[in-house]
Amino acid sequence: MRPGCRFAAIVIVGALAAGCSSAGDSTQSRSSSSTSSSAPPSTATTATSASGGTYAPGRNDAAFDVAGITRTGVIVIPGASSRPAPLVFAFHGHGGKGTGMERRSNIEGLWPDAIVVYPDGLVGHKGKTDPEGVRTGWQTQLGEDGDRDLAFYDTMLAALRSQLSIDSDRAYVMGHSNGSVFASLLLNQRGDAIAATANLSAQPPARLLASDPSRSMFMAMGTNDAVVPYDTQKRSVPLAEQKLGVDPNRATVTGYLRAEPGRRGLELQTYVYPGGHAPPPEVPKLVVDFFRRHTLSGG
Repeated sequence: MRPGCRFAAIVIVGALAAGCSSAGDSTQSRSSSSTSSSAPPSTATTATSASGGTYAPGRNDAAFDVAGITRTGVIVIPGASSRPAPLVFAFHGHGGKGTGMERRSNIEGLWPDAIVVYPDGLVGHKGKTDPEGVRTGWQTQLGEDGDRDLAFYDTMLAALRSQLSIDSDRAYVMGHSNGSVFASLLLNQRGDAIAATANLSAQPPARLLASDPSRSMFMAMGTNDAVVPYDTQKRSVPLAEQKLGVDPNRATVTGYLRAEPGRRGLELQTYVYPGGHAPPPEVPKLVVDFFRRHTLSGG
Protein backbone atom coordinates (compact mmCIF):
# COMPACT_ATOMS: atom_id res chain seq x y z
CA MET A 1 0.00 0.00 0.00
CA ARG A 2 1.32 3.46 -0.85
CA PRO A 3 2.20 5.63 2.16
CA GLY A 4 0.86 9.05 2.93
CA CYS A 5 -2.88 8.62 3.28
CA ARG A 6 -4.25 9.81 6.60
CA PHE A 7 -6.32 7.26 8.54
CA ALA A 8 -8.12 8.72 11.52
CA ALA A 9 -10.96 6.40 12.47
CA ILE A 10 -13.53 3.89 11.36
CA VAL A 11 -16.96 3.37 12.83
CA ILE A 12 -19.25 0.43 12.15
CA VAL A 13 -22.78 1.50 12.95
CA GLY A 14 -24.84 -1.60 12.33
CA ALA A 15 -26.99 -2.92 9.53
CA LEU A 16 -29.34 -0.96 7.37
CA ALA A 17 -32.91 -1.56 8.44
CA ALA A 18 -34.77 -4.16 6.46
CA GLY A 19 -36.60 -2.53 3.59
CA CYS A 20 -34.56 0.70 3.69
CA SER A 21 -34.13 2.04 0.18
CA SER A 22 -31.06 3.61 -1.36
CA ALA A 23 -30.19 5.35 -4.59
CA GLY A 24 -29.52 2.85 -7.30
CA ASP A 25 -26.72 2.83 -9.83
CA SER A 26 -28.10 4.55 -12.90
CA THR A 27 -25.89 2.50 -15.17
CA GLN A 28 -27.05 -0.74 -13.57
CA SER A 29 -30.73 -0.03 -13.01
CA ARG A 30 -31.71 -0.96 -16.54
CA SER A 31 -31.09 -4.60 -15.70
CA SER A 32 -34.39 -6.45 -15.54
CA SER A 33 -33.12 -9.04 -13.07
CA SER A 34 -30.36 -9.73 -10.58
CA THR A 35 -28.94 -12.69 -8.72
CA SER A 36 -31.94 -14.33 -7.11
CA SER A 37 -30.36 -14.53 -3.67
CA SER A 38 -28.91 -11.01 -3.76
CA ALA A 39 -31.06 -9.34 -1.10
CA PRO A 40 -28.63 -8.26 1.65
CA PRO A 41 -28.93 -9.98 5.02
CA SER A 42 -30.78 -8.02 7.69
CA THR A 43 -28.71 -9.21 10.65
CA ALA A 44 -25.86 -6.70 10.74
CA THR A 45 -24.15 -6.19 13.89
CA THR A 46 -21.84 -3.96 15.81
CA ALA A 47 -20.18 -0.71 16.70
CA THR A 48 -16.40 -0.36 16.60
CA SER A 49 -13.58 2.11 16.40
CA ALA A 50 -10.03 2.02 15.10
CA SER A 51 -8.71 2.25 18.63
CA GLY A 52 -9.29 -1.34 19.56
CA GLY A 53 -12.77 -2.43 18.50
CA THR A 54 -13.45 -5.53 16.47
CA TYR A 55 -15.55 -6.25 13.43
CA ALA A 56 -18.46 -8.62 13.98
CA PRO A 57 -19.46 -11.28 11.47
CA GLY A 58 -22.30 -10.18 9.21
CA ARG A 59 -23.22 -7.09 7.28
CA ASN A 60 -21.87 -3.80 8.61
CA ASP A 61 -22.53 -0.22 7.57
CA ALA A 62 -19.11 1.44 7.79
CA ALA A 63 -17.88 5.04 8.02
CA PHE A 64 -14.24 6.08 7.58
CA ASP A 65 -12.52 9.39 8.18
CA VAL A 66 -10.26 10.02 5.20
CA ALA A 67 -8.36 13.30 5.57
CA GLY A 68 -11.32 14.85 7.35
CA ILE A 69 -13.97 13.59 4.92
CA THR A 70 -16.42 10.89 5.98
CA ARG A 71 -16.45 8.00 3.52
CA THR A 72 -18.97 5.19 3.75
CA GLY A 73 -19.72 1.69 2.51
CA VAL A 74 -20.88 -1.79 3.41
CA ILE A 75 -18.49 -4.44 4.75
CA VAL A 76 -19.60 -8.06 4.98
CA ILE A 77 -17.57 -10.21 7.36
CA PRO A 78 -17.71 -14.04 7.24
CA GLY A 79 -18.14 -16.21 10.29
CA ALA A 80 -15.24 -17.49 12.34
CA SER A 81 -12.58 -19.39 10.44
CA SER A 82 -9.18 -20.80 11.25
CA ARG A 83 -7.79 -19.51 7.95
CA PRO A 84 -7.13 -15.94 6.74
CA ALA A 85 -9.98 -14.70 4.54
CA PRO A 86 -9.94 -13.58 0.91
CA LEU A 87 -10.80 -9.91 0.42
CA VAL A 88 -12.93 -8.48 -2.41
CA PHE A 89 -13.59 -4.80 -3.13
CA ALA A 90 -16.57 -4.15 -5.44
CA PHE A 91 -17.04 -0.63 -6.84
CA HIS A 92 -20.37 0.63 -8.17
CA GLY A 93 -20.85 2.60 -11.38
CA HIS A 94 -21.47 6.32 -11.83
CA GLY A 95 -24.51 7.51 -9.91
CA GLY A 96 -24.65 4.42 -7.71
CA LYS A 97 -24.02 3.34 -4.13
CA GLY A 98 -22.36 0.39 -2.49
CA THR A 99 -25.77 -1.03 -1.53
CA GLY A 100 -26.77 -1.17 -5.19
CA MET A 101 -23.58 -3.04 -6.09
CA GLU A 102 -24.22 -5.34 -3.13
CA ARG A 103 -27.72 -6.23 -4.30
CA ARG A 104 -26.67 -6.89 -7.85
CA SER A 105 -23.52 -8.90 -7.19
CA ASN A 106 -24.03 -10.71 -3.84
CA ILE A 107 -20.36 -11.68 -3.70
CA GLU A 108 -20.67 -12.75 -0.05
CA GLY A 109 -23.45 -15.18 -0.96
CA LEU A 110 -21.36 -16.66 -3.75
CA TRP A 111 -18.16 -16.75 -1.67
CA PRO A 112 -19.12 -17.06 2.02
CA ASP A 113 -15.49 -17.26 3.17
CA ALA A 114 -14.61 -13.85 1.74
CA ILE A 115 -14.61 -10.40 3.31
CA VAL A 116 -16.49 -8.21 0.84
CA VAL A 117 -16.40 -4.41 0.73
CA TYR A 118 -18.93 -2.29 -1.19
CA PRO A 119 -17.69 1.31 -0.90
CA ASP A 120 -19.67 4.46 -1.76
CA GLY A 121 -18.30 7.00 -4.21
CA LEU A 122 -18.57 10.78 -3.86
CA VAL A 123 -19.98 13.46 -6.14
CA GLY A 124 -17.50 15.38 -8.26
CA HIS A 125 -16.33 13.04 -11.01
CA LYS A 126 -17.69 14.21 -14.37
CA GLY A 127 -18.92 11.30 -16.48
CA LYS A 128 -20.55 10.79 -19.85
CA THR A 129 -24.02 10.69 -18.28
CA ASP A 130 -23.18 13.37 -15.67
CA PRO A 131 -21.19 16.20 -17.25
CA GLU A 132 -21.58 18.44 -14.18
CA GLY A 133 -20.35 15.80 -11.73
CA VAL A 134 -23.36 16.02 -9.42
CA ARG A 135 -23.73 12.27 -8.94
CA THR A 136 -21.57 9.77 -7.11
CA GLY A 137 -18.54 8.31 -8.82
CA TRP A 138 -14.86 7.49 -8.71
CA GLN A 139 -11.66 9.10 -9.91
CA THR A 140 -10.29 7.67 -13.14
CA GLN A 141 -7.04 9.63 -13.44
CA LEU A 142 -4.07 9.81 -11.12
CA GLY A 143 -4.24 13.09 -9.22
CA GLU A 144 -7.95 13.70 -9.88
CA ASP A 145 -9.69 15.31 -6.88
CA GLY A 146 -6.53 15.01 -4.84
CA ASP A 147 -6.52 11.22 -5.23
CA ARG A 148 -9.36 11.08 -2.70
CA ASP A 149 -10.50 7.62 -3.83
CA LEU A 150 -7.04 6.08 -3.78
CA ALA A 151 -6.75 7.43 -0.23
CA PHE A 152 -10.14 5.91 0.61
CA TYR A 153 -8.99 2.51 -0.63
CA ASP A 154 -5.75 2.80 1.36
CA THR A 155 -7.69 3.70 4.50
CA MET A 156 -10.13 0.80 4.13
CA LEU A 157 -7.35 -1.68 3.45
CA ALA A 158 -5.29 -0.50 6.43
CA ALA A 159 -8.31 -0.68 8.76
CA LEU A 160 -9.28 -4.16 7.63
CA ARG A 161 -5.73 -5.46 7.90
CA SER A 162 -5.38 -4.04 11.39
CA GLN A 163 -8.45 -5.86 12.73
CA LEU A 164 -9.04 -8.94 10.61
CA SER A 165 -7.11 -11.96 9.44
CA ILE A 166 -6.79 -11.35 5.70
CA ASP A 167 -5.03 -13.59 3.20
CA SER A 168 -2.48 -11.25 1.60
CA ASP A 169 -2.27 -13.63 -1.36
CA ARG A 170 -5.99 -13.29 -2.18
CA ALA A 171 -7.14 -9.67 -2.47
CA TYR A 172 -9.26 -8.69 -5.48
CA VAL A 173 -10.96 -5.68 -7.03
CA MET A 174 -13.95 -5.55 -9.34
CA GLY A 175 -16.01 -2.66 -10.65
CA HIS A 176 -18.85 -1.73 -12.94
CA SER A 177 -18.61 1.10 -15.49
CA ASN A 178 -16.97 4.12 -13.82
CA GLY A 179 -16.16 1.81 -10.88
CA SER A 180 -14.44 -0.52 -13.33
CA VAL A 181 -12.11 2.23 -14.51
CA PHE A 182 -11.30 3.02 -10.88
CA ALA A 183 -10.55 -0.68 -10.32
CA SER A 184 -8.12 -0.43 -13.24
CA LEU A 185 -6.48 2.61 -11.65
CA LEU A 186 -6.14 0.65 -8.42
CA LEU A 187 -4.39 -2.19 -10.20
CA ASN A 188 -2.04 0.31 -11.79
CA GLN A 189 -1.25 2.18 -8.56
CA ARG A 190 -1.79 -0.45 -5.84
CA GLY A 191 -1.23 -3.66 -7.78
CA ASP A 192 1.40 -5.02 -5.40
CA ALA A 193 -1.48 -6.11 -3.13
CA ILE A 194 -4.02 -7.18 -5.79
CA ALA A 195 -4.21 -10.77 -7.04
CA ALA A 196 -6.73 -10.36 -9.91
CA THR A 197 -9.27 -7.90 -11.29
CA ALA A 198 -12.74 -7.98 -12.84
CA ASN A 199 -13.86 -5.20 -15.19
CA LEU A 200 -17.56 -4.99 -16.01
CA SER A 201 -18.86 -2.74 -18.80
CA ALA A 202 -15.67 -0.65 -19.05
CA GLN A 203 -12.28 -2.13 -19.78
CA PRO A 204 -8.77 -1.11 -18.70
CA PRO A 205 -7.57 1.81 -20.85
CA ALA A 206 -4.37 1.48 -22.83
CA ARG A 207 -2.72 4.24 -20.76
CA LEU A 208 -2.97 2.02 -17.68
CA LEU A 209 -2.41 -1.39 -19.24
CA ALA A 210 0.97 -0.28 -20.53
CA SER A 211 2.36 0.12 -17.01
CA ASP A 212 0.13 -2.29 -15.06
CA PRO A 213 1.61 -5.18 -13.13
CA SER A 214 0.69 -8.47 -14.76
CA ARG A 215 -2.39 -9.86 -13.02
CA SER A 216 -5.12 -12.23 -14.18
CA MET A 217 -8.07 -10.28 -15.63
CA PHE A 218 -11.77 -10.91 -16.15
CA MET A 219 -13.59 -8.67 -18.63
CA ALA A 220 -17.35 -8.56 -19.26
CA MET A 221 -18.85 -6.44 -22.02
CA GLY A 222 -22.16 -6.19 -23.83
CA THR A 223 -22.30 -5.94 -27.60
CA ASN A 224 -25.24 -3.50 -27.35
CA ASP A 225 -23.78 -1.27 -24.63
CA ALA A 226 -25.04 2.28 -25.27
CA VAL A 227 -22.94 3.88 -22.50
CA VAL A 228 -19.49 2.42 -23.19
CA PRO A 229 -19.66 1.06 -26.77
CA TYR A 230 -18.51 -2.48 -27.34
CA ASP A 231 -16.21 -1.33 -30.16
CA THR A 232 -14.37 0.77 -27.59
CA GLN A 233 -14.22 -1.91 -24.92
CA LYS A 234 -12.97 -4.68 -27.19
CA ARG A 235 -9.82 -2.69 -28.02
CA SER A 236 -8.47 -3.58 -24.58
CA VAL A 237 -8.60 -7.33 -25.24
CA PRO A 238 -5.51 -7.65 -27.49
CA LEU A 239 -3.60 -5.32 -25.19
CA ALA A 240 -4.45 -7.52 -22.21
CA GLU A 241 -3.55 -10.65 -24.20
CA GLN A 242 -0.14 -9.17 -24.89
CA LYS A 243 0.27 -8.04 -21.27
CA LEU A 244 -0.50 -11.48 -19.85
CA GLY A 245 1.31 -13.45 -22.54
CA VAL A 246 -1.73 -15.54 -23.42
CA ASP A 247 -1.82 -18.09 -26.19
CA PRO A 248 -5.10 -17.65 -28.14
CA ASN A 249 -4.60 -21.07 -29.67
CA ARG A 250 -5.09 -22.63 -26.23
CA ALA A 251 -8.30 -20.75 -25.51
CA THR A 252 -11.40 -22.58 -24.36
CA VAL A 253 -14.87 -21.26 -25.10
CA THR A 254 -18.02 -22.09 -23.11
CA GLY A 255 -21.03 -20.13 -24.28
CA TYR A 256 -20.12 -16.44 -24.08
CA LEU A 257 -17.09 -17.12 -21.89
CA ARG A 258 -13.61 -17.31 -23.42
CA ALA A 259 -10.65 -18.33 -21.23
CA GLU A 260 -7.07 -17.85 -22.41
CA PRO A 261 -4.16 -19.15 -20.32
CA GLY A 262 -1.10 -16.94 -20.02
CA ARG A 263 2.42 -17.17 -18.70
CA ARG A 264 3.21 -18.12 -15.07
CA GLY A 265 -0.37 -19.13 -14.28
CA LEU A 266 -1.96 -15.88 -15.52
CA GLU A 267 -5.30 -15.96 -17.29
CA LEU A 268 -7.53 -13.67 -19.32
CA GLN A 269 -11.27 -14.36 -19.34
CA THR A 270 -13.66 -12.40 -21.54
CA TYR A 271 -17.44 -12.64 -21.29
CA VAL A 272 -19.00 -10.97 -24.33
CA TYR A 273 -22.79 -11.11 -24.06
CA PRO A 274 -25.56 -9.88 -26.35
CA GLY A 275 -26.81 -7.16 -24.03
CA GLY A 276 -26.32 -3.62 -22.78
CA HIS A 277 -24.48 -1.79 -20.04
CA ALA A 278 -25.95 -3.77 -17.14
CA PRO A 279 -24.14 -7.11 -16.76
CA PRO A 280 -26.41 -10.17 -16.82
CA PRO A 281 -27.04 -11.91 -13.48
CA GLU A 282 -24.68 -14.81 -14.15
CA VAL A 283 -21.61 -12.54 -14.24
CA PRO A 284 -20.94 -12.25 -10.47
CA LYS A 285 -20.63 -16.03 -10.12
CA LEU A 286 -18.24 -16.15 -13.07
CA VAL A 287 -16.16 -13.45 -11.37
CA VAL A 288 -16.08 -15.33 -8.07
CA ASP A 289 -15.11 -18.59 -9.79
CA PHE A 290 -12.33 -16.67 -11.57
CA PHE A 291 -11.06 -15.04 -8.38
CA ARG A 292 -11.01 -18.35 -6.53
CA ARG A 293 -8.51 -19.73 -9.06
CA HIS A 294 -5.98 -16.93 -8.84
CA THR A 295 -3.58 -15.76 -6.15
CA LEU A 296 -0.98 -13.03 -6.01
CA SER A 297 1.87 -15.52 -5.84
CA GLY A 298 0.47 -18.05 -8.31
CA GLY A 299 -0.96 -15.93 -11.11
